[in-house]
Amino acid sequence: MAGSGALEAAFRGRGLAASGGIARIAIPAIEHETVALPSELVRDDGSLDLYEDVLNRFRPTYQRNRPSIQCSGWVGYIPLNDSYALEVSTRVPVGNLERLVGMAAGYTPAVLRKYSRLFSDSEDRPEALVDLLADQLLGAFDRIWSGGLLQSYGRVVNSGSTPSGRIMPFETEWKSAKVGRPTAVSTAFRRTPDFGPNRLLRHAFEKLLARYLGLSEPTQRLRTQRLRAAIARLEGVGRASPSELTTQAIAQYVTRLPYHHEAYADALLVAHLVVYDLGLSIRQAGGVAILPSILIDMALVFEAYVRRVLAEGLADDPSLEVKDGNRAGDGGAKLALYDPLAVGTNNPAVTPDIVIERDGTPVLVIDTKYKPAPRMPDRGDVNQVVVYGIRYSADRIMLLHAGRPEGRDQAEFCGEIGGFKVFNGMIDLDAVPIEDEERAFVAAVRALLP
Repeated sequence: MAGSGALEAAFRGRGLAASGGIARIAIPAIEHETVALPSELVRDDGSLDLYEDVLNRFRPTYQRNRPSIQCSGWVGYIPLNDSYALEVSTRVPVGNLERLVGMAAGYTPAVLRKYSRLFSDSEDRPEALVDLLADQLLGAFDRIWSGGLLQSYGRVVNSGSTPSGRIMPFETEWKSAKVGRPTAVSTAFRRTPDFGPNRLLRHAFEKLLARYLGLSEPTQRLRTQRLRAAIARLEGVGRASPSELTTQAIAQYVTRLPYHHEAYADALLVAHLVVYDLGLSIRQAGGVAILPSILIDMALVFEAYVRRVLAEGLADDPSLEVKDGNRAGDGGAKLALYDPLAVGTNNPAVTPDIVIERDGTPVLVIDTKYKPAPRMPDRGDVNQVVVYGIRYSADRIMLLHAGRPEGRDQAEFCGEIGGFKVFNGMIDLDAVPIEDEERAFVAAVRALLP
């Protein structure tokens, strides 16, 4: 975005980046990989010097007689202690992680609120991260309010019988003649909170409030209340002009901030993201935002992303409905395994990731596998999806993999098992543009449907 370099330079060394941010040595890793740890992370008693709440997400082990840590399915920047962090990447190529997270309807990333990191901005803006931006902006504004709003000297013109400041002779004579009695017109400079930085904050709060109005969830209602309170605190602050919302203007606000008002740097930084509808680059480090560390479960993201791609891609056919087999109720397709069930026994659930119905009848069951596409699906995966096909009486079943080797189709016929047609599904998450890959995948699935 034009001017972002100037903004990043202005923020360098301001706010949390200077006062509270911790520069950690990044250890590159891939999800589910076992990574050898530096010797500095081993205490004298042999234990690992890691944050306890972070260690709970991993499994300490030894590899080649060295202390190691086995990554789980989380992707992102994961602080280990004050000196080191894991930067965990996806195990399959993903060209635009932010877009996938944004498409994954209903998915909420995990947030390590005790630990911060530097983020770059992104044109894609996952809705799940907007809450994080709102909370961060409100938290910074609370610190601003505790220290007092910044004020600037502004020129004020008064007229009346009690002049203040410098009397303006021509204006005084004209005003007195107009009203028919002695009236002094004077000008003075007074401190006021009604200037650029505060007007920017008000604009950002009002933009967020427009998004949250009408949301009924308790946490969202609380955010709405906090946004209203923030706007009320800015009473007397006017509307921002377009020139006051430019990236160059925001960079100047930060450059001119007094050093005892560092909370303003944090607030203006997030306000810039809100005003420009920017998201966060989950993997790429940078100097645009200091926010809590965000962790992504790619298996859940992939599943929710594909479900939305299919739901939107097949929406032109009213006879088709894409359902979530992991849940029951409206939009869900979760079933019990046994029907009927032996008396006195438990009935486990059957939870395929995607069930496509035509006129209320299941016609295709899909189970997502967040791993590279094999030549043929794994036998264990096939066993699982065949059970799904039997339970849903759908004779077309698919195992969908994250990744599509060059030259292979989005849906390959593997063979039949007792009348069930098994398909090997593939979608290239690294495709450019990925929208073309999504359309091709939807077309391949549509061609399978009876």
